[in-house]
Amino acid sequence: MKKVGVLGSINTDFFATAKTLPVEGETVNGSSFSVQFGGKGANKAVALARLGLMVDMFGAVGDDDFSKRCLANLTKEKVDVRGVKKFRGQMGGVANVVSSDKTNMIVSIPGANQLVDLQYIEKMTTEIKSCNLVVADLEVPQPVVTRASEICKQNGVKFVLNPSPVMKFTKKLLSNSDYIIVNEVEIKNLPGYKNDKQVLELYKGRLILTMGKLGAYIFDGHDVKRIPAPKVKVVDTTGAGDSFLGGFIYALLEDKSLEECVKFANNCAGAKLSKVGAQTGMPKISEVRKFL
Repeated sequence: MKKVGVLGSINTDFFATAKTLPVEGETVNGSSFSVQFGGKGANKAVALARLGLMVDMFGAVGDDDFSKRCLANLTKEKVDVRGVKKFRGQMGGVANVVSSDKTNMIVSIPGANQLVDLQYIEKMTTEIKSCNLVVADLEVPQPVVTRASEICKQNGVKFVLNPSPVMKFTKKLLSNSDYIIVNEVEIKNLPGYKNDKQVLELYKGRLILTMGKLGAYIFDGHDVKRIPAPKVKVVDTTGAGDSFLGGFIYALLEDKSLEECVKFANNCAGAKLSKVGAQTGMPKISEVRKFL
């Protein structure tokens, strides 16, 4: 069985919905509220585990009740959390999401996610080297992600980068990445960007651009190619990008071609869109096969 390391955030998400969002100083009545497990890193870990891969989680939590519940949930999803660092007297990451039918507002508090440091990632070197592939996002400090990419490159471990949230990226991090997966907003922040087609060609088959219902774009060595997304009835979009990443990595470790990897990833995201919850809605491999 192939093993994937996931370096990224572990969060608790608080969701509130209302018919209209409040303006400054206003209070409005909401229609629903829920607490869900989230964080880009934890979402990817669950997506990969549900596809049947062994998963090691790298990151940090606090010692609050929400952090304990996040770890318990990851363990239930068969994600190995022995490498997750626990900080005493700290809170775990949280995201407060308020949404209406038209838009949303998000306040994200990184908490322990921002305490992941270089000393920690050095201690995880043996665990990283034992992985077939490591995937990372930027909800933990970029220097830590860059160092993890160096360890991977030095030891023949594939490294996949999801450079989100948007920020300036170091050239070293990008050059160390075997594959970079971005959406239509994130791609504009890549070094050398002039337009989507130009930057896809610039990264020579290492860059995958996701465009929601339009599917995904790759450069196949000759031209930029669109891989259509399946048509589905959308129930919940949260976690769809992380499900895409999970599907891409699963197919990549099966030695599929770039186009085949993206096709499988599109279908994983499609299966997720038909289910509620960032992590609870992540499809199992049997559901993806049924969806296919």
